[in-house]
Amino acid sequence: MTGAAIQDVVHATVCIATYRRPLGLRALIESLNAQEFATIRAEVSLVIVDNDPANPAASDPAELGRLSRWPVHYLMEHTRGIVAARNRALDAASDTTDYIVFVDDDETVVPGWLEALIRTQIDTGAAAVQGPMVARYENSPPDWIRQLQIFDLGPFEQGARLGFAATGNSLVDARFLRANGLRFDSRFNTSGGEDEEFYGRLRDAGGVIRAAARAVAYDEVPTARMTLPWVLRRSFRKGNTLGRVALLRRRHRVLRFLKGGGAMARGTALFLAGCVTSKPRRIRGLMELWRGAGMLAAFANFRFSEYSAELVAKDRGAGV
Repeated sequence: MTGAAIQDVVHATVCIATYRRPLGLRALIESLNAQEFATIRAEVSLVIVDNDPANPAASDPAELGRLSRWPVHYLMEHTRGIVAARNRALDAASDTTDYIVFVDDDETVVPGWLEALIRTQIDTGAAAVQGPMVARYENSPPDWIRQLQIFDLGPFEQGARLGFAATGNSLVDARFLRANGLRFDSRFNTSGGEDEEFYGRLRDAGGVIRAAARAVAYDEVPTARMTLPWVLRRSFRKGNTLGRVALLRRRHRVLRFLKGGGAMARGTALFLAGCVTSKPRRIRGLMELWRGAGMLAAFANFRFSEYSAELVAKDRGAGV
């Protein structure tokens, strides 16, 4: 769909997986209501998949429909896990939709967000588009979190080619998705990292990912995440995902193993240097050390389940 003119109408389906964040979901919908389109004509619909039927985000499905400016398809997914919820959203999207857009229930978006994503795809012909994510903190974070930009993604140069994308703020050309049979891998249902694996297969299928610099999503960061243990846990999980992907694809396994060892060596060196220079450098070293350990743990068949029932219940109970 390269070079579409303003008279062309495109249809975007915004897919939202939600779990025990009713206030966050409402804030997101309100920000989606404020979307503006200057260079394209867009039809927008929302697919909201609630992964907690016992405690739904809306007691009455019509409630979200009344709140939203756009048509809403609100579904319950009884199988626990992030992949189950994301694939249910893909299944519910219309066969004629042009774009599948992912955004999370702890985010809000700027008024020109959706047009910026779509416009970038139209102008570049990319299979996927990634927007920046900017942290908004519940309370003032430790200085090292700001200095290391722990919770930010980007900024990006407009149209830059990227080697990754994340479901927190991304768009996929639905025709490319359908042509290549792309879905999220159920083996990542409770571990997280499903987007790393998904977009890796998109690249393997010849898809290019481009950056939409103005498609900004604000990531609401609760106080419970602003701790070193939480940050290191996420670093370990990211490394574990990379190792598992290499094993599952049976490609670059030796390279990934070596990278895991290299990350641990770099992390150790950074940590030791940070002991005599600065706390942010010391923490960056620990993050790299934990990331490397996660990679190597995958080769010992260890899978870290970030979305296990126990961890998710603990996190959501703490407002995460």
